[in-house]
Amino acid sequence: MTPTAPADPAGSSAARDFSLRIRDRGEVLLIELGGPLSGAPVEILRMYLVRTLATLAVPALVVDLSGLTGLDVAGLEVLRSATRDARAAGGRLVVTGGLPLLGAADTTGLDLLPTIEAGLAALDPPGTP
Repeated sequence: MTPTAPADPAGSSAARDFSLRIRDRGEVLLIELGGPLSGAPVEILRMYLVRTLATLAVPALVVDLSGLTGLDVAGLEVLRSATRDARAAGGRLVVTGGLPLLGAADTTGLDLLPTIEAGLAALDPPGTP
């Protein structure tokens, strides 16, 4: 069961430009982000990831950044924190599509792969179609 995305707590225009699309891919939850991940959208993503990680027995998530137009330090820290939390729960969170956006940023603590397909392949259990 996929949790629903939380409502925009701030009602800001940046939050309205931000998008969060969730799809189940077998045992893996694919989260595709779009627009700027800064300001209010950081809190939206944080709340969603906290709720999602708390509801999945063994979290397997791919967070795709290829649709983002911006990413600030707070957004990067939310991804790091969620990666740590997924590991602590015996699962894994993989970040994809963000290599051009991340540039020279410190990506320590992130599990980075170049594409959604690579992320899904890394998380799909053997024998899954």
